[in-house]
Amino acid sequence: MVSGVICVITTGFEMPSFTLAKVAYTAIGATVYWGLAGRTKLKTFLLPDILKHLPWKQAHPILEFLLFLTMGCLVGIGFTDPSNPRQAITAGMGWTGVFVRRKGGS
Repeated sequence: MVSGVICVITTGFEMPSFTLAKVAYTAIGATVYWGLAGRTKLKTFLLPDILKHLPWKQAHPILEFLLFLTMGCLVGIGFTDPSNPRQAITAGMGWTGVFVRRKGGS
């Protein structure tokens, strides 16, 4: 009985496809989101805390942006599996918003 339930659960699961076009358009969406507010108005959860323990202090803004971009692409494509550029850009913008909060606010 249990194996039948597991079979039903796993057969409905489909991995999203990470094509170059999806990654590129999702990255554009994440970049637009970051570009609208960036480090000055946004604080990414945990990234600054992790980066402060690394050397190369001048590279921290670039590393923070690249990690932000990577997380936005992975989560945006993983959750939405966009099928066209408009959906991918929206996924990049929407899901990167999950990882940030406004500085000085919640």
